[in-house]
Amino acid sequence: MIALPATDSLRPREYSRDGHTIHYFPAEGFPMVRLDLLHEAGSAYQPQLLCAAAANRLFPVASSDMPADRLAEFMDYRGIIVESDPERLVCRTTFYFLRRYLDELLPVVRGLLERPAFPEADFEAYRSKRRQELQAMQLKSSDVARRLFYQTLFPAGHPLATHAEPDDALRLQLEAVRRFHAEHYTGGHIVLSGQVDDELLEHVASQLGSHGAQPSRLRFALPDADPATRHAAQPIPSSTQTSLRVGRVLPLAWDDPDYARLMILVTLLGGYFGSRLMSSLREDLGLTYGVYARLTTYRGLIVFHIATDVAAGSADQAEEAIVHELRRLAEETIDDDELQRVRTVLTGDFVRSVDGVFERAHRFGQMWAADVDERLTDHLRTALATTTADELRDLAARWLRPEAMVYCRAGA
Repeated sequence: MIALPATDSLRPREYSRDGHTIHYFPAEGFPMVRLDLLHEAGSAYQPQLLCAAAANRLFPVASSDMPADRLAEFMDYRGIIVESDPERLVCRTTFYFLRRYLDELLPVVRGLLERPAFPEADFEAYRSKRRQELQAMQLKSSDVARRLFYQTLFPAGHPLATHAEPDDALRLQLEAVRRFHAEHYTGGHIVLSGQVDDELLEHVASQLGSHGAQPSRLRFALPDADPATRHAAQPIPSSTQTSLRVGRVLPLAWDDPDYARLMILVTLLGGYFGSRLMSSLREDLGLTYGVYARLTTYRGLIVFHIATDVAAGSADQAEEAIVHELRRLAEETIDDDELQRVRTVLTGDFVRSVDGVFERAHRFGQMWAADVDERLTDHLRTALATTTADELRDLAARWLRPEAMVYCRAGA
């Protein structure tokens, strides 16, 4: 049977200088380097909607040292790839490059961090494109259902319940984006992976080390009470399908042993192609092409949710099938064959997620953003080896009761 990797092999190495720490995952003989800059600069901190995402997307475009056209030519000629990933708490900026371009790239990255230009033309193009994207999202049932789900789970004003509308793009001001970047990109976290050696670490520390200072870190608050609304719906006149979201906030911490066992239970319910929800809604009833169940770990709380899209007129039947599968988990004992299959699936998915130093660096960044450490892997290893069918049944009765869920639908 496949086994989880040793926990020590998943932890990054550390390089410290002047009180700042760089985490890195080295790979000998690998020609590429991945540089991740993680900044506590997500939308939960923004004074104006869309400000955080705009800062994350636009600061790598140009600096006072290098205008946008020259920077684009510099990156393209060297095959350097830049990715931006704005989230609720942490914004990630990633550079992929060949090791031999390190000395040329680092001053450019430092210039982008310390002296970003935020060209007005690029800002206006971003506003226009983002407005169009938000308009399109208003017509997409899956996006509307996701927003409705979080607005039902959390009170108004909670960062996870706050979403931008198309006109917010028009209200966004360039000066606000510049101020946000200046306030939130002075300290962050640096993660390196690939062809990393002592010389590279020394160069990165000397050029970017001051950007490894740790800022204060916000945590999401649990709702004071359960949602007042258990069923919420939002029609979309032009839609031909209905998107369902079913779930709840779990008052658990990631280091609670129940959480690792819930990972097994949720995988069994809707975490792979042969899961119970897929077998019921897709194979038996023919209601959908896909359905999944997930646990999402935020810093401070955990959200369980089920998501699927069904044809217009099939939402009631699909919701009844979901409730039926939730009740089965709490009332019937899982047979040994199914439990062993789920153990294998979950182990295989984990091993694939860390198959390579880039993957491990990405995972470490996600864990750092959620304030999670490798104790979770130890808990999962123990849960996979020791959790019984009876324990899973009791776990479902405790945490996944249908009456504890909210039910949201959007579309036809």
